[in-house]
Amino acid sequence: MLARAPRLEDPRLALGFGLTGAACLAIPLLTGLLTGHPAGGATVGLGAWLVAGRAIGNPAGVRTPYLLGVVLSVGVGTSLGVLLAGSGWLMVVVASALAGLGGLVRPIGVTPALTLLLTAANPLPLDPAPHTGLQLLGGLLAAVLLTLPWPWRRTRPIVTMLGEAADTLAGLAEAVADPAVGQDEWDGRRRTASDAIAEIRTARARRLRWERSRAAEDVAFALRRVFHEIIALRGLCGTLARRAPGAADEVGLGDLVDSLSASLRAYLAECPPEQVPVVDFGDRVDRLRERGTCGKREMVVLVLLRQIAHSAGRIQTALDGSAEAARRLCAPGLAPALDMATLAVPPPLAFDDPRVRHALRVLLGTAFASIVIVLFKPAFPHWLVIAVLVTIQPTYGETRARVWWRVGGSTAGGLVSAAILHAAPGHWPLVALIGVSAALAFGLAPTHHAYWATFMTMCVLLLLDFQVPQTEKIAESRVVLTVVGGVIAIACTRLLWPRGETDRLAERVGRMLDSHAVVARALAQLARGRADAERAEERIRKAAVDAEMVAAALDYIAKEPGGAAPGAVDEALEAAQRVRDDLLTLISVFRDEPTGAGPVPDVLDAVAGHLRAAAEAVRGREPYEEPAADVGRGLADDAAWVGAQAERRLTELETDAAEPGPRAAASEPGSGRALLRTAAVDQALRSLDADAVRLCAASAGAFAAPP
Repeated sequence: MLARAPRLEDPRLALGFGLTGAACLAIPLLTGLLTGHPAGGATVGLGAWLVAGRAIGNPAGVRTPYLLGVVLSVGVGTSLGVLLAGSGWLMVVVASALAGLGGLVRPIGVTPALTLLLTAANPLPLDPAPHTGLQLLGGLLAAVLLTLPWPWRRTRPIVTMLGEAADTLAGLAEAVADPAVGQDEWDGRRRTASDAIAEIRTARARRLRWERSRAAEDVAFALRRVFHEIIALRGLCGTLARRAPGAADEVGLGDLVDSLSASLRAYLAECPPEQVPVVDFGDRVDRLRERGTCGKREMVVLVLLRQIAHSAGRIQTALDGSAEAARRLCAPGLAPALDMATLAVPPPLAFDDPRVRHALRVLLGTAFASIVIVLFKPAFPHWLVIAVLVTIQPTYGETRARVWWRVGGSTAGGLVSAAILHAAPGHWPLVALIGVSAALAFGLAPTHHAYWATFMTMCVLLLLDFQVPQTEKIAESRVVLTVVGGVIAIACTRLLWPRGETDRLAERVGRMLDSHAVVARALAQLARGRADAERAEERIRKAAVDAEMVAAALDYIAKEPGGAAPGAVDEALEAAQRVRDDLLTLISVFRDEPTGAGPVPDVLDAVAGHLRAAAEAVRGREPYEEPAADVGRGLADDAAWVGAQAERRLTELETDAAEPGPRAAASEPGSGRALLRTAAVDQALRSLDADAVRLCAASAGAFAAPP
């Protein structure tokens, strides 16, 4: 499996982090060469590498206390490695225990066991005490250097970024219906708001463990939806101002805009955030309709006003739906509303706890690899255990993907390293090669693990050669033992405590999501006029069968001794039924007359993409993350399309009133019917979006491994 080539515009690229990480290694190496102690410089560099490697998960948000804890882990692992060198069976026990503890307690991680193995299996370039001290010095150098306020470090709290984005959106909302705001000024405000949203996306891409991630995700998603709806409102209000300016004043459009701006400015402005309600514009439209004459022109204006009410309602729903997340995000400590049960001592760890089972898998996998080393004594044996340590993951899907990436990366990096070691370059060329490989490893690690495996392999092998000259056999041995370690890791996750029926249930839920995605794709083709309604209906029948299989699986699990299915699966089944109802509604609209052009097919394709992404998340036991294809943007485009249809209809009515005749009478029914169809489709799409979001969240939430 090949990793996709990175692009310079990829926000996950951490080029600044790569250069800083390379400096953590290059500085001690150069210092050692200049002072005549290259082995000492390499020892400092190895300590820096061990600490810097723990920052790749969150390079921009890593903090000094966390890295100081990693430095302590390096000290513990180095000390134990010095003591246990040559003690085969005792090292098996200690390394396995450290690996299991690291799997159970994430802040500990693999660092102590990794450091123990590297120290015990390689000849020390210095006496034990200086070696330990210099390695700790390298760790401290990395902890300090990586956490300095470099330009590439986005150290601002995420709540600040979100609050600034909300304030920018408030300024954009103020310009929606303001005639004094020209197109150039509007474009400037829109770019500013878009940049604020993009900054949040970049922070999310760089931080694998986001600050209070679930709450931040919810608030960021709400702000993105608000942004798209404000853009749609601008178009709708512009049409209203051109064609029916009196209606805007009569219904109080200015009050709506003011309330939207006030609600956004209050959102995240204070902690806890204040909730300012948005004007109930739909109620005003209803009252206007009751007072009106309901002529053709008035009905078109009402459709336009109703679309404005829908967009405003979606903004209110987005803000209300994320209010609890905003409150959690702003809370400086424990939320005041927490009950005493939340403050109770956490329950003791149980064997059924996924963290415990993962820790036992790591422990047993490390023990098995260590026993293989003791019995068969392969060359450079520590690479076998290290391969197990860094490859085994909490779920089978993650482990399998990591194995492919690591085997491919280690093979490529090992072959290049073997060629370099065979050429036996001097210290100065090695410094340059280590610096380049470190910069590439740290800089590309956030984009794909395969890049990290490739360049990290080169970096660490060349760094070990800098300490004590090695031969090309170490690179060859690393490739072979990495493959063997990957097999052990897969065996541990596949054979030890398999989830059994839960795995089958996850596969069935994933199949149900896939089948609903197929229906949405077929419906998009129907909207484009490239398929017939019968095909879409057949896809819906297959999706219903897959949903029935999930329901049957729930009944079967309930009858098993001690069987219990995730409760969210019931919610997913209910949401799936509503999704199918929404799709049937759209089929009835498209049956006689497809929409052809317009945003409707793209919205359906985006919904299908969300469903497929949720299916992959379910199968991989991972949290569901919103894909790049944003349904909210498509819905906002659809609202603007309704506005364009309304403006076209109003133009026709004005023309017909000025020039009555047979041509006008013949053109009225078609354009009016098209407007009504467009408005009906818009409502069905919005309902489909809400139900699909429920389906994705419930399905993925039922199977995601706990953080």
